[in-house]
Amino acid sequence: MAGDTDQVLLDTSVWIDALRGRTPAVVACVQRLLNDDRVATCGPVIYEIHRGLRSGERDEVLSLFRALHRITFEESDWEDAGTLDASLRSRGRSLPPMEVLLACLCLRHKVKLFSLDVHFTQVPGIVLYHEGTGARSVRPDK
Repeated sequence: MAGDTDQVLLDTSVWIDALRGRTPAVVACVQRLLNDDRVATCGPVIYEIHRGLRSGERDEVLSLFRALHRITFEESDWEDAGTLDASLRSRGRSLPPMEVLLACLCLRHKVKLFSLDVHFTQVPGIVLYHEGTGARSVRPDK
């Protein structure tokens, strides 16, 4: 999977929006990515989605998540996350710990991140997925 730049990791914010049908453009984008088999997930996203599911939707949503490509952590990711977090904090920037972990996974696996949370723009080198434009790199050295 490493280096597969066609894969897109969907953050919890995107899943919630899509599953609740809040923003038609997000729903359509997620559907296209799913149809194109480009969606990846990881443990933290599965955890956050699982804990917020309504009982009537649990089986269907979890079945969908079981079919997705899963990005897994390596031992080095924990140190890398700490290093990234410390670097961000030294510049006066802060992300929630779970978001730092997602950013590290995206950076290591070279996958795009689709998120509705603007704070990911603070992460040097991360590639954010944007509907209509595909993806763009966030400031690599800032």
